[in-house]
Amino acid sequence: MNIAAKQFTDGNFCNLVADTIEQAGLASELLELEVTESALMHDFEEIKMMLNKLSDLGLAIAIDDFGTGYSSLSYLKLFPVDVLKIDQSFVRDMLTDTQSMDIVRTITSLAHTLNLQIVAEGIEEKQHLNSLIDLGCELGQGYYFHKPMPKEEFDKLLG
Repeated sequence: MNIAAKQFTDGNFCNLVADTIEQAGLASELLELEVTESALMHDFEEIKMMLNKLSDLGLAIAIDDFGTGYSSLSYLKLFPVDVLKIDQSFVRDMLTDTQSMDIVRTITSLAHTLNLQIVAEGIEEKQHLNSLIDLGCELGQGYYFHKPMPKEEFDKLLG
């Protein structure tokens, strides 16, 4: 679930998430909240407190579009981060641009060193997938796997 930057200013957001999880009967450990790097740039202490509360609920915290914003490594130390999502711009260009490949390699290595899960966004070709597997990337998303679809089609796909 993506968290918009403005939701960090809602003092009731954590309670709303907790209530929604309880009402839906969901296991919080199965949910992941995605926060873009740019959203982390606002009220640092407030965001840290909110992310800690959400993490305490059992939710995983992912930094989305990692590498495109301000990429402060202090986020990885100070916030309860579980997942780094490599931005699709690096993945898309990694086959033709050595700097993009180096960035993907570095982010993957950093995530492994810090015991964070890594997700590559924007996988569109088998070569992307193979390169990412070789780098040790655990998860990926993109058109290579499937294009977005309405819920009804998704239900049919799952059978």
